[in-house]
Amino acid sequence: MNYRHAFHAGNFADVVKHALLVLALLHLRKKDAAFRLLEPHAGRGRTNLESPEAARGGEWHKDIGSLWTQDLGAAAEALLAPYREALRSFNPDGALKIYPGSPLLIGHFLRPQDRLIACELEAAAARALARNLHGDPRIKAIAIDGWTALSAYIPPKERRGLVLIDPPYEAADELSRLASAI
Repeated sequence: MNYRHAFHAGNFADVVKHALLVLALLHLRKKDAAFRLLEPHAGRGRTNLESPEAARGGEWHKDIGSLWTQDLGAAAEALLAPYREALRSFNPDGALKIYPGSPLLIGHFLRPQDRLIACELEAAAARALARNLHGDPRIKAIAIDGWTALSAYIPPKERRGLVLIDPPYEAADELSRLASAI
């Protein structure tokens, strides 16, 4: 697989996906009952925006980089405040250097009773994902094909959950596999 998320991390699509993900997580947290999340194509879990890969793509500058510094106005700020707070927690010195992928964002919003299964097939990304999620007992990183993971881990025993499907769309059949999986 040639896709490298770091080239595109923090771009417009990432920002929209992650902002909506945070809102969905906050909705799930409204009930005390536990929930489980499954991310079949989790990637590395985080991107160092100072890395050569992120610099090469550079998309993050105009997208999350702008959102990081802009005054959004009261309505937009209220909507995006939890997402922006989570981003700040990964960048405590105030400079945007780390862009958390969805596994880290999900982990930020999990309660003690909630769980995440983050899957990644590409070997180097799977190792990085395991390192980035290591030590959190609520989260399991698994090196497995994401499409296989869908049938292996659904339905969750908690009977409440969310599946975030965002494959790299590099394989020719990825879109048809997505349609079949849904």
